[in-house]
Amino acid sequence: MSNKDSDQSSVVVPTERAQYKELLAKNANYFGSFPESKLKAVLKLSSDTSYEQLNCVGYNPDTTNMEATFSIKRTSGYGSDLCHHGSFEFVRFYLDFHDGMGFIDQGSVAVNVHDIPYEKDCLGHSIFPIEYVATLKKKTVKYSVCESPLLPTLRAILSWSMNPPAASPNWLPTWGGRMDCDVQLKPFWKFSPINTNIDLTKYFTLATTSPNLTAKQLFEIAELDVNQLMPQEVNSSLTELLKNYDELKVPALRTVYKKMVNMIQYPTSEITMLDKAMLEKLKIDINPLIDKIIAFPIDASKANVDYEELECLGLDYATESLVATISIKKQAGYIGNLCQPGSTEYIAFWVDWDDKCSWQYINTVKLSVHDIKMKGDHLCYSVTLPLDATFHRRFCTSPKVIRVRAVLSWNVAPSTTNPNKLEYYGNRLDRHVQIKPGIPLHPGKVIPLFNIIGGIDVAHVDDSVGLTTAGAFFAYNGLSVPSAAPFGGVVVLNGPSFTGYRYRIKITNLADATSYYANDVFTVVGFLPFAPWVQYTTQAPDAAGYYHFLDPAKNTLNVLARFSPGTNDKFLISMEVDTVAGTFTKSIQMDNTYPVIQLEIDDSGDCTHYAKGDSITGHFYVYDKHLYYWSFASTWGTGTADPSGTNNTVALPGTSFTIATAGNAYPCGNVSLYAVDKAIVNSQSVGHEVSMQYNVCLKEKK
Repeated sequence: MSNKDSDQSSVVVPTERAQYKELLAKNANYFGSFPESKLKAVLKLSSDTSYEQLNCVGYNPDTTNMEATFSIKRTSGYGSDLCHHGSFEFVRFYLDFHDGMGFIDQGSVAVNVHDIPYEKDCLGHSIFPIEYVATLKKKTVKYSVCESPLLPTLRAILSWSMNPPAASPNWLPTWGGRMDCDVQLKPFWKFSPINTNIDLTKYFTLATTSPNLTAKQLFEIAELDVNQLMPQEVNSSLTELLKNYDELKVPALRTVYKKMVNMIQYPTSEITMLDKAMLEKLKIDINPLIDKIIAFPIDASKANVDYEELECLGLDYATESLVATISIKKQAGYIGNLCQPGSTEYIAFWVDWDDKCSWQYINTVKLSVHDIKMKGDHLCYSVTLPLDATFHRRFCTSPKVIRVRAVLSWNVAPSTTNPNKLEYYGNRLDRHVQIKPGIPLHPGKVIPLFNIIGGIDVAHVDDSVGLTTAGAFFAYNGLSVPSAAPFGGVVVLNGPSFTGYRYRIKITNLADATSYYANDVFTVVGFLPFAPWVQYTTQAPDAAGYYHFLDPAKNTLNVLARFSPGTNDKFLISMEVDTVAGTFTKSIQMDNTYPVIQLEIDDSGDCTHYAKGDSITGHFYVYDKHLYYWSFASTWGTGTADPSGTNNTVALPGTSFTIATAGNAYPCGNVSLYAVDKAIVNSQSVGHEVSMQYNVCLKEKK
């Protein structure tokens, strides 16, 4: 390790990085990020990757997750250490469906990053770069059919400390970068009952008369087999496949690879004898093919990557899920098109939890791939595996950075016992990722604990007032929330799972001391490493009010409870674990009331009271106990020095306004008022929004 690397922590963060937000506050175009701005750039700086770098974008057709993997390269320059707020890396995603509409904004997500001290791992290598992943579900719905694959271009823009502006796909950040890759949408399931002998009358009758029945129940009651409706996939014969692939210059080894592996593993089986006879009939000499398969070094990090290759590996910090990005490089060689089963990419994940150069196998995830006529030279796919780090956390004073490994293998499952073994097709990646800090727990240790309440980390909720603290953000997407925000609607609790135990949640109204135990029935989402990729489990309390902890695979976001306290009172939320001493508590202030607004125009109830050139007068009023902001507007301007604010207006009748109109003013328009409070609504969004407008038509001046 060079001295330069080992001394990295002592490097001074330059002013343009350390005071980035302050410089932008003085001049929004300080770095030249907005070329069209009238403000003059002071220091032109664009797409600087000294501190963070976007490495991969990928998409999973089954989960519709868009993924962006980026590296944190330095020990400092990210705001603060893990015990403080740190800063955020924002990623905004776009999709271009090549339909003339250009890139469509899919939204943004943020990842909380911090200064992490320099260390070496068990191999003597620097823990930097550390790999993070930002994940967001695709928003725009487009339909694809297997005969005509839809291959949009996915774009990600990584920007440190500034959320990339919406609907600006060509925008370049000061710190970060932009990356594109073509991805593949999953074809929708087609079936044609008209062309079958299946009578769906009973099914649709039940569906309309009994809307609460699940699809599974409908099929069972209607005595239908859903498999009869599924499209029948037709595999090409091996003879046909070899002929087609020969024309496309796909080597025979690729086509018969799985058979070759089975022959090596089971040389004397009856199936092997039948396959040998069939291949001999097709004039394929298996001996040189077998020699090729067993020829490469067993501990190499890269085997044959002509067709597929692992490009990136990182950790989605928000959900603590491992994400691997795979590049598919050829148009053919995947044993069938999208109307056929195709073949399978296997990705095995391994973790070295305690930096002992010892790998623990976690699980293997599958990805279906097909022959696809691509627009470019590759397609980018991603796969995800939730990681349960409950018993591997440390306090924020001692960051936990671990080594992770992904092993890719095409059409043959990789080893689950030997982390170094590669099959003929594929490669492996080793990367460093950072685990969220938390209370250290040893296996077998059980304590009452939830770490997220109403979508917010409990550390960012002030117990004394039940409101969010400065720097609070949504735990699962990193997007900021205002300080001093209350909670409204459904409150969701998330926390570690202690399988084999049961827990209950006590809800106490601190205004009147009444209490009850949460008893809502709710459904949680789990993970499967194969189709259908997700599993659903219903949670209901038993007679004593206890819920049972679920295996983390069945509850990937560790949802412990969902309840709606209602009212605008302050509540104490307590968690008890059966047979375990103690409770864990958190106070939250509820706010289920929308802002109160009034807008009065001095026109005696006649919307045509005013003429062009007149001044429109009136009052507006805004009040909310936890107001976020309000804005006042009109078609002809505002006529007030303060058309928006974050404080309540003066008491009724409110703030007066005078809007001057020109002699040639637009004849019809409106005056409007909008307000939103700070409430965290249903644990996933900010603000109860209200608005009102008053239409005004200006007469011609007489």
